[in-house]
Amino acid sequence: MHGEHSLLPNIDLNLLKLFASLYQSGSVSKTAQELNLSQSACSHALTRLRQRLDDDLFIRIENEMVPTVFAQQIAQSVLPALQLLSNGLTSCEPFNANHSTTFTIATTDYTAWCLKPLVNHFSAQYPQINLRFVSLEQRIPQEALKNGTLDFACGFSHQQERSESVVDHLWFADQYVTAVSKQHPIAQCQQLTLEHFLLYQHILIAPWNETKGIVDIMLAKMKKTRTIAVTVPHVLIAPYYLTQSPYLLTLPKTYAQQIAQPLELTLLAPPLNIPSYKIKLYLHKTRQNDPRLTWFIDQFKRFFAL
Repeated sequence: MHGEHSLLPNIDLNLLKLFASLYQSGSVSKTAQELNLSQSACSHALTRLRQRLDDDLFIRIENEMVPTVFAQQIAQSVLPALQLLSNGLTSCEPFNANHSTTFTIATTDYTAWCLKPLVNHFSAQYPQINLRFVSLEQRIPQEALKNGTLDFACGFSHQQERSESVVDHLWFADQYVTAVSKQHPIAQCQQLTLEHFLLYQHILIAPWNETKGIVDIMLAKMKKTRTIAVTVPHVLIAPYYLTQSPYLLTLPKTYAQQIAQPLELTLLAPPLNIPSYKIKLYLHKTRQNDPRLTWFIDQFKRFFAL
């Protein structure tokens, strides 16, 4: 038998692929099919491998190729090593949208809601692709984007974030509106004044458990503060707390317009300057040329309408 140091340089990688396939399928015909070989080419390759490793490797028993003890031993190293090589080389291959694959995307409840048209597009055009949305626990989860736990994060920002390691793709920008119940005293006002805005209690949406929102930051610049009565982490649930309540809620206009009628809300322009928020797709710079991710970004950029 060859010593392990002389074995690796002299062995053809294709023979190791043959070994792995045969080990997993137990069938020469299935292996030939998987590797796109004729059965006779497959048998010849197996003969070469047996000679190279000085072992039968597989014994035919009742029409099945059963691995020898030596084959079982080397399989413990060869199979994971081939998987590692395969993973290392896949990024060089173009992405095939017809192959089963999963994209893992961190979202807030609101950005997941914004992705509805994309989900519909994927279900119609790419049924093989799974979209896995997970909770976005920090604004930009750099480490998870780097190590591949996440492919993307879909988040929102108010200013141009600077990050050495993360690139972002702007999807769309939108304004905020202030919503109140139709029964609220200020619901009939044509225009919401700052005085009224500060007179009533507010609901704060804080996706990352923060104690201040963009409204509070802008009020602080004017040396003003508002009273927060309820803090919730989710955009989508927040308007439901307005029904027959004295509260005000400042939230993304796109969502507010869809929910206003069923929840009987009045939407008013906030009486202060609040920067537009931007919905962005974030990914790590080290992965920005991965064909799988660039393909997804192309799909993502097609959807501006909600």
